[in-house]
Amino acid sequence: MNNEIIETYSIHNGNIINNKNQNIPHDFPSEVVYEVIRVIDGIPLFLEEHSERLIKSSDMVGMDISDLIHKIESDVKKLIEINNKPYKNLKIIVFKDTSEKLNYYMYFIKSYYPEPELYKKGINTILFKASRKNPNAKVQNLQLREAINKELEKSGAYEALLLNEYDNITEGSKSNVFFIKNDILYTPPRQDILLGVTRTRILQLAGKLGIKIVEESIHKSFLNQCHGLFITGTSPKVLPISRVDSLVFDSANNEIIQRLMKAYDKLIEDYINTHK
Repeated sequence: MNNEIIETYSIHNGNIINNKNQNIPHDFPSEVVYEVIRVIDGIPLFLEEHSERLIKSSDMVGMDISDLIHKIESDVKKLIEINNKPYKNLKIIVFKDTSEKLNYYMYFIKSYYPEPELYKKGINTILFKASRKNPNAKVQNLQLREAINKELEKSGAYEALLLNEYDNITEGSKSNVFFIKNDILYTPPRQDILLGVTRTRILQLAGKLGIKIVEESIHKSFLNQCHGLFITGTSPKVLPISRVDSLVFDSANNEIIQRLMKAYDKLIEDYINTHK
C-alpha cells in the first residue's frame, strides 16, 4: 500500500503524518472500505457523493461512520492544502482496529489519467471472469486486483470488463461500463455493480440530453449488437472503448458518446467554478 502513496503528508484520524517518517499499515484486522477522489484546482471533485457512498459502503460491512463523515470531509480539504493542492487523486480508507475502534487514513496516490489520444481512439479492454461479494460496497480486495493487473499486463489492455457467473458484463475492474445500441444507452443493473459517482452523473446528464436509458443485465453476446461502449470513472471520466478482446468498435466517433463526453467535461468545469 505504501507504494501507492505520494506527496509529503497523509492524515490519520485527524492527525497529520509526514510520509517520510511514518509508514501506513497495509494489514488490517477488518474489511477496508475506501474512496478515491480526484482533485482539480484544489477542489475535491464531487466530495458530497463520495462521502455518501463511503457511508453506505461502511454500513454494508458493519461500520457506522455517520458521526465521522464531517471530520473526514474537513480533513480531505486539509490534506489538499498541506500538500499544496496537487492535481492528483486522494484515497480515503476506513477500517476497525483490534479494539473495534473506527480508524481512517487519507493520502494522495499515484494517479494515472488517460492520454488525450485515447479519448480520440478509444481503449483496449478484455473480459475477465470475476464477481465481487458485495458489489454495492467499495471494499478493498487486493487479491482480485492483483489477478486482474496480471491479465492486463499480459494483454496490454487498459481495463478489464468483469463477467459474472451468468456471463453478464457487470462493470470494469476500476470503472463502470455503458453500451450504445440504436441511440439507446444501456448499463448493467444497480444491484450487480458498484454505483460509481461518475456513473450517477452520466445517467443524470443522459436524462437531460434526452437520451433513452435502459438498465438491464448485459450478456457478453450483446457486444455483437452494440454500436459503441465506454467506461466511466474518477480518473478516466468518459472514455470510449475501441476493442473488447478481438471485437472492434468505433466508439470514439459515436455521437451519443461524444455528447456525453462534452457534457461531463462541462459539468466538471462548472462544479470546480462553483466550489472555488
